[in-house]
Parts: sequence; structure tokens; C-alpha cells
Amino acid sequence: METYAGINRKIIEALKNTTKLSLSLEEIKLESRFIIQHALGISQTQLISNINAPVNEEEEAFILSILRRRMDQEPLPYIFREWSFYGRTFKVNPHVLIPRADTETLIEIALSKINTHDHYDILDLGCGTGIIGITIALERPLSKVTLVDQSEHAIQNTKENQSFHQVTNTTIQKSDWFSALDQTRFDVVLSNPPYLEENDPHLSQGLEDEPLDALVSGPTGIEAIQYIIENAKNHIKPLGWLFIEHGYNQAIILKDLFEKNGYQHIENAKDIHGVHRVTFAQYSIV
Repeated sequence: METYAGINRKIIEALKNTTKLSLSLEEIKLESRFIIQHALGISQTQLISNINAPVNEEEEAFILSILRRRMDQEPLPYIFREWSFYGRTFKVNPHVLIPRADTETLIEIALSKINTHDHYDILDLGCGTGIIGITIALERPLSKVTLVDQSEHAIQNTKENQSFHQVTNTTIQKSDWFSALDQTRFDVVLSNPPYLEENDPHLSQGLEDEPLDALVSGPTGIEAIQYIIENAKNHIKPLGWLFIEHGYNQAIILKDLFEKNGYQHIENAKDIHGVHRVTFAQYSIV
């Protein structure tokens, strides 16, 4: 009978030898741990402290079935149907963008502008899995968060996470950006929109399984961002904030778009890799 340690070695060797994945050794070790933890329903602490514990045949078969799917390039979040974000687990379906740690920068910066004891009206624009709006709602329970997306798959995924986290200060609505919001205004608008251009090389570097409409904005990659910046002015309260996550090389473009559209106090924040990832600004209605 195999042990946790033995299974871990098998997974690492299998992932190292597959030609379909381009993973570093550290990434392989991390994925092996994730696979074992998920398959056995144990924590990292339990895995480490019981590294020589036995794994029965049924458990080993389940682990190996996950491994085969991963070796065929299927992303772990889609295999698991869940992923960790900002210290919480979120449900993920294969029709929405996978939650990434880079987006936690957007959360941190937004929370710094949302007072804990005040009531804010907040909009998560293009919510996908709902990780942004639901996280903000959980961290700022006195505020009200509206989450919108044009994709029915995204709306269903967001509703699943709303129920999973038992969050009560959220409203979920199907909308193509602002189209279904009438003249509603918000204190804070957040968005992680599509921002890759059509021929971006990153699309063939691990993003093949993710929905193109959540990744690609258009020929230049800036189309969705420009639309949001231009139209958010009609949905932001006086001195409200707009936060946008963007590509590594788009910060200067966003600053220019914000300036041209009359936004003030334009700032930028770097992600955990030191990359300019979020640009945000305040809008004062003239």
C-alpha cells in the first residue's frame, strides 16, 4: 500500500516527464501537494504531519485519475471545480476565468479606500466567478455589492459562490457591462476585464483552456478598458473610485485614458510579482 510520500513522488515524476506542461520543479511540487490534499480532503498541515500515512487503493485511483487529467493540460481549478483566493475557497466552472493571486492586489487596494464602518454601494463589473465582489462583500459587510456579467455561466458560478459563502449583502444581475444598470451610481466600481490583444503570445502559454471572451478584448487589448473608463463616469457617485486590473504593459495607457476622461488622483499598484497591475482613480461629477 502506498503512502502520502510515495504518491507524492509518483506525481512529481509523472509531471516532470510529461511534455505537455511547462512547469518548474517548484510548481510541480506545489501541484502534487494540491492534488493529494484535494483528493484526500486534507490540509497542508495534515499532509506534512502524516507523510507516511497509507493511501488505500480507492484513494490512489482517484489521485491518479486527477493526475492523468492534469498531464493532459487540464488546469487544476477546472479539475477540482474550486480554487483558493484571498484565503477562501471559491467554486470555479470551466466557462469562467481561473482566480489568480494577481487579482488580490485589486482587493487590497480597493479595501484601503472602503471604510469598514461606512456603507458603500459597490459594483463588480464583469464578475466571472464572483471572487472580487464576494470577497469585498465579506470583508466589508456593511456595504452593498452588485455583481454583473453578460455570461450566463458566470452568473451561475457567482450565484454558487454567493450561496457557498452565505453572503447576504450582494445582488447578482446579468448585464453587458453597464447596460442593465440604468442610471444607478456607485461609490466604488471594480473590474478585471479582458485585456489581452487578439494575437497575444500568452494565449498559447497556459491559457488555452480558459474562455477567450474573458481574456481577449480586441485587436489592441485595450477596448474593454477604454469602454469602462469612458462609461463608468455615468455610474460613479461624486468622488467615487474606479479600480481596473490590467496587463503588465498597460499602466501608462490607463493613466492617459483616466486623464482624458476627467478622473483625478490617478494611482497605480504593483502585484506580488512587482508588475504594475491595478490603476485606479477618483471621479468628481462636474
